[in-house]
Amino acid sequence: MATQQRHVSLGLALLVVCSCLHVCVSADSRPHILLIFADDLGWGDVGFRDPDMVTPHIDRLAREGVNMGSSYMQQVCTPSRAAFLTGKYPFKMGLQHSVFSALRNNSMPTDVSILPEHLKELGYATHYVGKWHLGFCSKKMTPTYRGFDSFYGMYNGKGGYFDHLSKWKGYDMHEDKGKRPEDYTIAWKDQGVYSTNLFTDKTVQILREHDKTTPVFITLSYQAVHGPLEVPEHYVTNHCSHVTVDKKRKLHCAMTAAMDEGIGNVTSALDTLGYSDNLITLFVSDNGGPIKEGSSNWPLRGSKITLWEGGTRVVSILHSKKHLPDAPYQWDGLMHAIDWYPTLMKAAGYNQPITGIDGVDNWQPIVSQGASKRTEFVYNIDDVKKFSALRDGKYKLIANKAGSPDGWYYPPTGAPPKPETPRKYPQYMLFDLEGDPSEENDLSGNRDLEDTLTAMKDKLQAYKDQVIPTREAPKVASGKPKHHGGAWVSGWCDA
Repeated sequence: MATQQRHVSLGLALLVVCSCLHVCVSADSRPHILLIFADDLGWGDVGFRDPDMVTPHIDRLAREGVNMGSSYMQQVCTPSRAAFLTGKYPFKMGLQHSVFSALRNNSMPTDVSILPEHLKELGYATHYVGKWHLGFCSKKMTPTYRGFDSFYGMYNGKGGYFDHLSKWKGYDMHEDKGKRPEDYTIAWKDQGVYSTNLFTDKTVQILREHDKTTPVFITLSYQAVHGPLEVPEHYVTNHCSHVTVDKKRKLHCAMTAAMDEGIGNVTSALDTLGYSDNLITLFVSDNGGPIKEGSSNWPLRGSKITLWEGGTRVVSILHSKKHLPDAPYQWDGLMHAIDWYPTLMKAAGYNQPITGIDGVDNWQPIVSQGASKRTEFVYNIDDVKKFSALRDGKYKLIANKAGSPDGWYYPPTGAPPKPETPRKYPQYMLFDLEGDPSEENDLSGNRDLEDTLTAMKDKLQAYKDQVIPTREAPKVASGKPKHHGGAWVSGWCDA
């Protein structure tokens, strides 16, 4: 009998051990995770790439952490954020064409599990601060129904930085503390306060009030540096008076400096409050910079909204004192927005495969400075504009244009001139991004690469066969702010 009991106990122990290989990491040993989204920050909008830009705190993260040389997002805000949180290509969710506009019953699919929901299963507290832009007409689309314990910020994609007025002059600053109707409040008291400062202060408040024995995942999604170009004047005079390219570039510099100062305040709080010893910080832009708003993607080609490298290859920095012991270094492995979900889950101690996603877990390759598990990805397949692009190894295939602006901006003083952009593009373009990261030399006419071109066309077509048509829901007039006390609110499409 005693022998049988020992066998049973041993069997149970082995079962526990096997289970633990997947998820058995105590909650208090899991790393805290801070995700910082910059909005519309260009490849050349940081101090370590352009000395005109004043970003000492972002530069420090890059200097101490892992600076990622081939990290990609989608070409605009909503698809990027949806891809990041779901681990799925936007073209498989009908989200590939553009951003969500006000009054439409659009959202990130509510039947798809997303990163914060999965982290909560591991014992994480989860908070979202800043710009959402993933749907809000139904409460089921809002952050507190999507795995976040709390939300403070703006539902829409853009608005005034001081007055927080979005389209139809609707006020858009909210504090949601749960799922009950009374948990949804409009933050009228914060009208007139610069949003970058609001989001920084709220993040610091969350850190101060949180019990550090519970791991926390905070998304700090700055409105900066998306237009409109608004910033307290002292950031212009104290940080960016030296910028002489044009007025927009000077204001863009000042807005970036304000965001950088906020990041410095948050990282200082993390150090002071004792989070930093077991912390992973990811700083990433949601897409390339918009040239028309004073941003720079130099030396990459193109702008936000395009499938050129300047619209999709983004500033991306991973920082951790404990979990990246060999940093600093640059990691040039391919990384796409869809890969962050499984990668951060692995960093949090979750070892099971995540089914139903397109992303790959690149945590170990990043930590060990190894080869990326990703060898190809789709930039986008826009079934409305008919633009698409595919990366396969070092080659990039563009079908039916990549969009405009299609030049190179802003060239530093003394930079050699770039080629003239053509008035008319061929149906397909092929670039070698290892030898030509600025996309200056189209190789589609190179006979030695005919097989490569054909194979990539076939691969792209296979992805096109998986496209879910873009869903553009009709406008619902009952959502207009005039019907809700002058504010944008949630719940007007609930039935």
